[in-house]
Amino acid sequence: MFEAISAALGDTGTIWTTGFLVFAAAYGFMYAIFGLKVTVSGTNRLNIETAKSGKKSGKKGTDRRKEIQDQIRKQEEQLRKDSKASLEVMIERAAMTTTPGKLYMIFGGVGAALVAFLVSKGIPFMFASAIWPVITFMLPKKFVNFKIGRLQKRFIAHFPDALDVLVRGVRTGLPINEGMRLVAREMPEPVSTEFQLLTDATSVGVTLEDALARMFNRMPLPEVNFFNIVLAIQKQTGGNLSEALGNLSNTLRERKKLKQKIKALSSEAKASAMIIGSLPFLLATVLFAVAPDYLGLLFTTPMGHMMLGGGLFWMSCGVFMMYTMIDIEI
Repeated sequence: MFEAISAALGDTGTIWTTGFLVFAAAYGFMYAIFGLKVTVSGTNRLNIETAKSGKKSGKKGTDRRKEIQDQIRKQEEQLRKDSKASLEVMIERAAMTTTPGKLYMIFGGVGAALVAFLVSKGIPFMFASAIWPVITFMLPKKFVNFKIGRLQKRFIAHFPDALDVLVRGVRTGLPINEGMRLVAREMPEPVSTEFQLLTDATSVGVTLEDALARMFNRMPLPEVNFFNIVLAIQKQTGGNLSEALGNLSNTLRERKKLKQKIKALSSEAKASAMIIGSLPFLLATVLFAVAPDYLGLLFTTPMGHMMLGGGLFWMSCGVFMMYTMIDIEI
């Protein structure tokens, strides 16, 4: 069957088809590693707790619940918009000093060097060049996403402690702005930077709502979303701010525990996926070292190119599905 397809397509068509399959395989493999995550929203718990408090407090609780739900809806709409952010916005969120043009040039140079290396090893240029667009145009965003993820993890790790510092400051009689300045001085990066930007914005006349919205744009996390909602609702309806922030801190700590539990439960599946995904490459390396002529046909014949591209494509699909199912984010 492969010989018939190869004869029908010809040498040029076979090379282009193989290049397309390898391009799709590489993209799927990169997307599997750096791509989708199954997200479990934490706003449902906040809605449930608000509904319980609303039943106890009557009409006032109902109005408060409605305001919180409106705030959550607005923040979720903003999160959907942020999922399509440009590379320039993503670089700002990652606290990187480079520009999109420089990033594309760096990855384009790496892709060109890799293509030249593959061509020097005897791989056809059309076949080798299929990897260049993946590295040049897709990996920059994946790389910046990786940097953003690391920054957000550090922020989430210290954010509950920052709320505790803010609660203690409010309980001792400090205004909310002074409490935020205390957090900016005492907490490590990147929490200190975010609160410093927040206090700097309010000190030059920006309203607290706008400053919080800018903070959420820089750090689009559910934890920041909850913090914004608490401060916005407290400013509109009043109440005990220290108690509200203390409850929020406890909620965020519980979310952190849940994340760690999910990570522990899914670690076995992730290890299995990594082992299964690496076995074909390890076996091919051993076979190539023992009998290079046995696997050499995969790299020297059009039919071998098609078989290699098809195998990489279907394998990347399987790896993508495994990572999508086991990579859960709360």
